[in-house]
Amino acid sequence: MSRTLGGPLAAHIATRTHTRCAMLRLDLADGTSIGVTDHDRDLDFDLGDGSITYSAATGILPSDVRLSAGFDADNLEVTGPIGDVVTRAAVLGGRFNNARARLFQVNWRSLGSGTIKILAGDVGDARVEGGTFVLPITSDIARFNQTIGSVITPYCATDFGSALCTLTPEEIGATVSAVIGDLGFTVTFTGSYADGYFNDGQVEFTSGALAGTAPVELFYWSATGSVVLFTALAEAPEVGDTLTIRRGCARTREACMAYSNILNFRGFPEVPGSDQVLKYAVPGNSGV
Repeated sequence: MSRTLGGPLAAHIATRTHTRCAMLRLDLADGTSIGVTDHDRDLDFDLGDGSITYSAATGILPSDVRLSAGFDADNLEVTGPIGDVVTRAAVLGGRFNNARARLFQVNWRSLGSGTIKILAGDVGDARVEGGTFVLPITSDIARFNQTIGSVITPYCATDFGSALCTLTPEEIGATVSAVIGDLGFTVTFTGSYADGYFNDGQVEFTSGALAGTAPVELFYWSATGSVVLFTALAEAPEVGDTLTIRRGCARTREACMAYSNILNFRGFPEVPGSDQVLKYAVPGNSGV
C-alpha cells in the first residue's frame, strides 16, 4: 500500500502544529459500511468508494501499529466503548468478523488535502472485554500465510446451498413469540413442518438487536415452532424479533441421498480415519 503524501498534507506534516485525526472505515460482510473516528465531531469523507459519515460517538483508540518490510503481517487493535454504533450483540454475534478495514489519518481542518494511509486489512475475531469492544486487524499480507486446499473427510466438504452443492436451501420467515434464553425460543410461522424438518439448518435474525449478526446453527426444530440452537446467541432475542429459518443438511452420504443430490456429494466415508491408524493388537481379541 502506497503511503506517499500529497503536497498539501506533506506541507501540513512539516509544520509544528498538526490537526490530524484517525479514521477507520469498516466494510462489513453484509454490504454495509461503518466509519468511526477519534475526532470530537462527526466527519463526512470519501475514501474513493463513496462518502460516509465517520462517527465520533464511538471514542475509538487505535493501538500502536506494527509495520514490517517483509512478509510478516502488519497488525493493530482498535478499541472503544460498547454503544449504539458498535453494539455488544453485533460484536459477539460476529457482524464485524472478516470486515474489510482501512485505517488512515486526515487533516480535519482541510479534508481535501488527502489521507495518510496507515493500514488496510481484515478484522479477525472481534471480542468484548468488559464494556469495551476490541477489533484485531491484520494486513493483506496475512492472506499469504493461509493454508488453501481440499480436506478429506467422511462428511461433505462443501457448504449446503453453495455452487458446488447446487441445491437451494428451503427457508421460511418467522417471528419470536416466546423466549426461553439465548439457546432456545418459540416462533410463529406460516405452514406446517414436521419435527426435525429444519435440524442442522440455520437461523438468521432480520430485526431487533441481533439483526446483522452471523447465522447460528439450529440443533432441533419442533412442529410447534420450538427452536433449540447448537451455540448461544450473543444475547437472548426479544418477542417480536423476526428471523429467517433455513433448512440444513447433515453432510452425510445418507443426507445427500435424501436430497437426491448424491452426484454432488464431496465426502470420503470409505477413507480410514485415525481410529483405524491407532488400532493395536489385544490378546484374546481377533480384532474383528
